[in-house]
Amino acid sequence: MTYISKIGLCLFLSGTLAIASNSILEKKIDLIQNGKTIGFVQILTPVEIIKSNKENSVIKIKGFRLENYPQMIVRDIKRKELYAEFKDETIANNSFKILKTYEDEYGEVWHEVEGEFTVSTNTLTKDKDNLYLNAKKTYERTCSMCHHLPLSTAYTVNQWPQQIESMMEQVALDDTTKNLIIKYLQQNAADAK
Repeated sequence: MTYISKIGLCLFLSGTLAIASNSILEKKIDLIQNGKTIGFVQILTPVEIIKSNKENSVIKIKGFRLENYPQMIVRDIKRKELYAEFKDETIANNSFKILKTYEDEYGEVWHEVEGEFTVSTNTLTKDKDNLYLNAKKTYERTCSMCHHLPLSTAYTVNQWPQQIESMMEQVALDDTTKNLIIKYLQQNAADAK
């Protein structure tokens, strides 16, 4: 192989590695297929960018779903942090490839799945810290007005959504802010690691 060919190969490989990168979603976004909304992906969901340009990116989402309820994709079998949700079972089944099948301690069958979707490039970021800081400040400012502020480790991944939802009668948060706080707390919960 010539020196020029080796340089070309190195440039090609480094370009390919740069495209297949990890990012998160800056906000909850709709998933569109054939001009119709088929579901959504939640804020702070980790994704892999397969290819990207200024307008659109093809992303890969990995997670777990119940065999009997394939519309909801979550972080893993024990920690039900919501990644994506689909409007109907048929679309959900056709949108993901099953990688592995598991059975939990209750006899429920789970599938480890992955799927590729096109999203607007401007909804992706690698700056998780900035979103975390925003969520932390909003959580501290909003939730400490009425009561002692629990640490993020006070509850589990599965308990945090209920805790925040129970406070929504006292606090008016838009859907984006509420979901950002929930995901931040879930990703820093007692059992998050």
